[in-house]
Parts: sequence; structure tokens; C-alpha cells
Amino acid sequence: MRETFVDIVREQADVRGDETWLRYLETGDVAGTVTEVTYGTLEERARAIAVEILRHCRPGDRALLMYPSGVEFVTAFVGCWFAGVIPVPAYPPDLARPARSLAKIHAIAADCGARIALTTSEILPIFARIAPPEIKPVATDTCRDSDAWGPPAITGTTTALLQYTSGSTGSPKGVVVSHANLLANERSIEAAMGPVKLVVGWLPIFHDMGLLGNVLQALHAGTGLVLMSPVSFLKRPARWLEAISHYKATTSGAPNFAFDLCVRRVTDQERQRLDLRSWEVACCGAEPVRAATYRRFLDRFEPVGFSRTAFYPCFGLAEATLFVTGNRRDTPVTTTRFAATSLEHGQVRVTDSDDDARTLVSCGVPAPSEQVRIVDPDRCVPTEGVGEIWVRGPGVANGYWGRDASETFAARLADGDGPYLRTGDLGFLYGGELYVTGRSKDMIIIGGRNLFPQDIESAIEGAVPAVRKGCCAAFSVDEQGEERLCIMAEHDGAPDTENAIKRVVAEQFQVAVFDVALVAKGELPKTSSGKLERHACRRAHRRTT
Repeated sequence: MRETFVDIVREQADVRGDETWLRYLETGDVAGTVTEVTYGTLEERARAIAVEILRHCRPGDRALLMYPSGVEFVTAFVGCWFAGVIPVPAYPPDLARPARSLAKIHAIAADCGARIALTTSEILPIFARIAPPEIKPVATDTCRDSDAWGPPAITGTTTALLQYTSGSTGSPKGVVVSHANLLANERSIEAAMGPVKLVVGWLPIFHDMGLLGNVLQALHAGTGLVLMSPVSFLKRPARWLEAISHYKATTSGAPNFAFDLCVRRVTDQERQRLDLRSWEVACCGAEPVRAATYRRFLDRFEPVGFSRTAFYPCFGLAEATLFVTGNRRDTPVTTTRFAATSLEHGQVRVTDSDDDARTLVSCGVPAPSEQVRIVDPDRCVPTEGVGEIWVRGPGVANGYWGRDASETFAARLADGDGPYLRTGDLGFLYGGELYVTGRSKDMIIIGGRNLFPQDIESAIEGAVPAVRKGCCAAFSVDEQGEERLCIMAEHDGAPDTENAIKRVVAEQFQVAVFDVALVAKGELPKTSSGKLERHACRRAHRRTT
């Protein structure tokens, strides 16, 4: 019986032991060095790592995972399960910017009370100098003793993972995910997206979308997996599409910005070599999905086989393990034009007007096991307009590690119905499908109007060429008791960029920009998965004013 992921790994090793499960493209290039791992090797390495882990801690302890993207992270993560120890994926140390990365590492370690930090023998001496004193650094790439392993005493209710949120709207918190949560969510993904034949991914594997959506989905389904590092993708985005084309992948996904990056940076010569006919599910999530992105990507890559039914907008979050809504496989993308002024006041109205329209992309229907409610968060009653998205189901996690999270994970409607997870996201249901409008904590309220930062950012990026695409953040600050709009953007140094930004916002939103902060390439705060950290932009603004 599949009760835990340890059962999954052992079953796959028994049935498919000599089959290659994971191929890791060391340089990101399909013609470069490839490290391969079979199902049998995965289990053997997990056993050996578990034996080493239990020399330093006990079942139930937390182990910080400090690895660059690669095979060693995957085997150590599974090794924690085989030891009955809770893996805690963390940001690998950024030696180029140590202060920022170390602060996050130490904060996560302190929050979860980690006993050990797992890493490679190459990184071990470096991490030993910067590790918190209460943590024992342990290298796992040299572990070989698997004979002393014995099955851990775990069940479906056992904590399988502490997934620290990326911190897009606040301090990172450890989401407590059980094995039952993981298995329920993987079943939901497979029910919605259909059979998986081969997965390709570049997303950080210490982040929920890359870990659960790529690594664990492929492991659960018993299908092939091809990975590369995020750096390989960002340096040359064509590598992602080349891997899909070369290995005939059926499933691969990324946040909205990655599809735009491919449109801008994949050359005509690179595109001509692609064959994307195998790509059946192109998941797009982790940030609001833009209709313009879908159209641009389709225009650019449909000539080389990308199907218009492959694009797969979806909605999810770490607190619900990962996946919450998405349409059935092969369902065409639904885009609808809504009256922008109505949305600003929490109302939903379809429009044909070109002057007052906001085109939104449907994120599909709730998974069969999940219930989604749209709630007026002030009165805790359901609403047919724009409200906070509440979720319940077997994929909803058990709370935040060491915190009272009842307000978030045990919310109830005014009539007592519950418990629900309060996602903190805003949206509405239309035609039974979910449309996401933004994060409630990101909402900008000026003059009684609810302005969505994504709309403002999109308008600026579309009208001001000097602003780098996907590198513009709109947020508000309190100035003498009033909420004021601020913009932070990466730019190419062109003159008059600040005034151009102010003109666009004034013309399209009838709002004055209080301040514009122009920063150099790479300086705009983002999470590991590429999402804008608007709260970090707000903090940076406070420090400079």
C-alpha cells in the first residue's frame, strides 16, 4: 500500500530498478555531460544517506539541505525520508552575495531547529565556516554503507517536508507537509493533467514548484525526468526548449516570466532546430498568468509544433502542498475581458469595451478533491465578486512549523463552515473557473480604488522600452497617513525613464506616482523562482527615504 513516499521509491526500485529515472544536464545542454540515476540507484543511495544521517540525529529531527541544483540534492532529500528525518530545503549559499543568502539560511535553521545540514564534500568546508554553531554539517556524496539501513517508522500523517515559503509577501515560514498531503496532491495533478511520460524542468528543486511539480511528480508517476539548473536556463533560455524537443518531453512548466523570456531571447536559429510537438502540458503558475504572454509564446513557437491546447494555466501554493486548480488536459486556454473599474471595486462584469478592460486568464477548475470558496475577508461570507480565495481538501498542509497558524489554516465562514485555508490571494469564480487578480497584501488602494500591481507593471513594461521585462515592481507606501504609489524598476540607462514611467501610469490609471526608483540589472528583489518581492522593494524604499 502506498502510504508514504518511501513506499513509492521502494516500489519503483522493485519494478523499474535498472531503468533510468533522472537525467541531469550538468551544463543545461543536451549535447553536454549528463548524469543519470536509475530507480535502483536512487533507493540504494537513499539507504546509505539515511544510515549516515542517523549517526548524527534521530527520527523526527530536521535536516537543512544545502546543495546547488543537482543529483545530490535529490538523493539527500529521499535519504531524509529513509531516515525518518524531516528534510528542509533551503536556498544554497550565494557566495557572491553572502549577507543576503546567509541571513535567510540562518533564519530558516533557527525557525525549524535543524540539527544537521546536509551538503556535498566540496561545499562542506565552506559551509562549516558559516553554519550556525548548533548545526552539524554532513556531506552525503561519499555515503556508501546501505546495508545497515532499516525501514523508518513513518505513516501518511508523518511530516514529509518543511517547505519554506518564498517570502513574496512576508517573512518565510515553514509549511508542514505530510506524506498524505504529498500523495493526495500528486494524485490531483495526475487526474487533471493526465498521464505523464517524461518531465523536463529547470526550476529550483528546493522550491515547491520545482520539487513537487517536477521531481516528485515524475517519481510518483514512475516516469522519466530531465533536469537542469536555473542558472543554465537563465543564461540561455533556449536550453529549456531544446531539452523538451530532444527528449520528447510531455510535461514541463514555469512561471509566467519564463515564457516571456523565451519569446525575447530564443533566436530564430535556435527556434528552427526545435520540435515541440511532444509538449502536451506547459504548466504556467506561481505568479499571475498574462494573456499577452500566452499569445506571444504561441505566435513564436506554434510554427515549431507548440500546441495552443498545451498551455496550462494553474493556481496553487505551498500551503496547499502545490496544486489547487487547473483544467483538464487539452482544454483550450480561456481568456475573458472584464471591466477594470468594476474589478477595482470588487465587482465582476464582462465587457466588450477597449477602454475599460482587463483581460484575465482562467486558472481552471478546482481539483476534484479540493473545494474553493471566494470569501469577503472582512465579513467572512461568500461573495460572487472579487474576494479572498479559500481552499480546503486533503492537499492542504498542517500549518506552519512552530507557529499558531489557525488564522490561516483554520479559517471559518460566519456560519461556522470550515476549516479553510486562507490563501491571501484575490480572485473570483466565473463560469466555474478561477480567475486570480493578485495578492491581497500587494493590493494598492488609492482614492478608494483597488489597483492590482500586475496591471501597472505590465503597462509600464509595455510602454517604456528602457524598463527590463519582468523587472518592474509596483507597491505602495504610507506617506503622511496616505497610501502612495511607488515604482522600482531595472532599466538600461536611457534618459527620461522616470518621467516616462510617471506619464504611462497617469495616462492609463489616472494615478500619480509618488516615487520612482531605477536600479541596475539584477538589483530588483526577487524570490528563487523569479517572483517579484514587492515587500522587499517596499523595505528598500523605506531605507532610502
